[in-house]
Amino acid sequence: MTKTHSIGDSMAGRTPQKIDRERGRRLRQALGARGPQKMMAVAADLDISPAAVSKWMQGHAMSIDNARRLADLLGVSLDWLLSDAPKPTDVASSRLSGMEKELIEQLRNRPAHVLPLLARLVQEIPSSPQRS
Repeated sequence: MTKTHSIGDSMAGRTPQKIDRERGRRLRQALGARGPQKMMAVAADLDISPAAVSKWMQGHAMSIDNARRLADLLGVSLDWLLSDAPKPTDVASSRLSGMEKELIEQLRNRPAHVLPLLARLVQEIPSSPQRS
């Protein structure tokens, strides 16, 4: 039986797991940015227990696979979630136009149930051949 190493394990279990409160803070920040998404919904989406999500939010260890799945679900980079590296998904750090950045910021402030409706609306608008 092989042991799955977790983020936060030290020497494969030789010492007690270190709690990374900063990682917990980043996770809470990413969850907060999603709006009304609750811990239970994240747990259900990842097919894990809500208790596991709660422990991660406190900074307890998580498997690398769960960290990757969580980062994908929350729309953040794995590097940022685990080590506070700059988030490449930040609007300010991308090559988007000013109007695109503004639209993204406006979308982030909308309730989650509205986003699929807005996405469908945008898909119905004919594309122009050139981007300006």
